[in-house]
Formats: sequence, C-alpha cells, structure tokens
Amino acid sequence: MMPFLLAEFANLEQLLPLYVTCVGSHAQKHLDRPDGYTAHQILLSRSGRGVFRIAGLGDLRMTPGTLLILPAGVPHEYYPDRSDESWDLGFVAFDGSAAAPLLHQMAHLVTTVLPAPNFNDLWSQLESLWHLISLNGEQAYWESSKRMYGLLLSALEGQTAGKRPAKNVYPAGQSNAALQTAVKLIHDHYNERLLLANVARAAGYSVQHFHRLFVESFGVTPQQYILQLRMRRSVQLFEEQPGISVEKVAELIGMETSYFIRMFKRTYGKTPKQYKG
Repeated sequence: MMPFLLAEFANLEQLLPLYVTCVGSHAQKHLDRPDGYTAHQILLSRSGRGVFRIAGLGDLRMTPGTLLILPAGVPHEYYPDRSDESWDLGFVAFDGSAAAPLLHQMAHLVTTVLPAPNFNDLWSQLESLWHLISLNGEQAYWESSKRMYGLLLSALEGQTAGKRPAKNVYPAGQSNAALQTAVKLIHDHYNERLLLANVARAAGYSVQHFHRLFVESFGVTPQQYILQLRMRRSVQLFEEQPGISVEKVAELIGMETSYFIRMFKRTYGKTPKQYKG
C-alpha cells in the first residue's frame, strides 16, 4: 500500500503545466463526493472489486486490472462491491493548464471503466510517482510533472493497443484510419449540427457499418460521444470564464439552451447555474 500523499508544490503551480496534487493506494472504503473532486484523477483497480456511481452515467464496476479517468468536478461516489472483500485502489490526482487539453484529447476514454492491458506498467509508474513525491523537494515536483505526463500517455497507449475488433471485415488499417477521420471531424465541428450520415460518409462507410465500428472501438455511440464532448467543453468554458452565461455556453457548444440544461443536469447531477455556484 502507498499511504495517501499530498503534494505541496511551494507555489510552483503557476510554472508547471501539469502537476500532481496527491497520490497513493489503499483498501478503499465508501466515499461520497456530491460536488466531485477538485482535481482530475486516474484510478487503478489492483485487486478486489468496486463500484463507481457517477451522476448521469449510473454504476461503473471496476475489476482487477482496470482503470478509470475521472475529470474534476464530476459528482460521484464509490465503494467496495463486496463487504467481505478488500478493494485495493490506486489513485493519482493532477491539475495544471495542460490537464484539461490532455483530457479533451482523450475524451473517448474518460468517465469509462477500461481494461488496461499494460496495467502492471501503469501501477509501476504510480508507485514511482509516490516515491518521488515523498522526497518533497523542488526537483521532485518538476520530475513528477514529467512522469505524470508519461502516465497519461501510457494510459492512452494501452487503450490504443488494446482496441482491436474481434472480427474486422475491412482491409488492415482502413477501419482505424476511418475512425481517426471521423473523430477529427467530430472534434473540429462538435459545436455544429453534425449528422451521423455526414460523419459516416466522411469516414467512407455506410451509416450502419460506421455506427457498429464506432461502438466496437469506443464503447459508446457517435451521438453519445458528441454529447460527452459537448458536456466536457461546457465545464471547461465555465472554469475558464467564470462570468459566462448559461445561454452563451449553450451557443458555443452548439446546443439549444433548454436541452443543454437538461443534458448537463443528467450528466453532472446539477444544473449549470448550480454548478457555477
């Protein structure tokens, strides 16, 4: 076990684009965070089983060898799945000006329990961060920033390596390139009226084939992916521009205001105005 370790950065937060706020692992007990956590988190389930209950997403079950990337401010609670079994959960919380753009790039991986083919490597990196932070020196903070970036890339690399459809009727490499084209189109135009038929056409597939391929690769439908992207962008706008109106955010992400409010509450458990405080 790695006891909870709080990183004190001696006012380096303004210099470091990515920094660790806390790291550790323990036998996880029930924890309720109705307002979410103040920093982004990567959670690694080493042994036992646990349940994450995330507002708007229901119950997500973590089993040994899985990971969960959870953005800051997302209401949630979590607890062991069985009272007679210990749940060994590792965690690292991080923040910084580069954190939100990185998670934006990894949007298809967040708030989803994912199997980690490279779990042992991820756990070793978590332990390395813990030992580094425990040194409590200024150089350790700079180095931990580099290693935190490495941990995020390793999580992304593991998912990229692991996404192989069981049956691929398309030529090798073609489906992956098509999905990359589709995802880029979605990220470039998520705030516009995107028709699934147009996205599928840009990828070179029929709507039915594209829909199936997308779900196999990302675990959500293209429409759900776009909605998740818009919701996360709305939170980012509220954080970047505290005085921005709900109506303006809805406009910027391409949603009608009342629909945006309804989807925001379904996703985060509170209305945009309640979230803004």
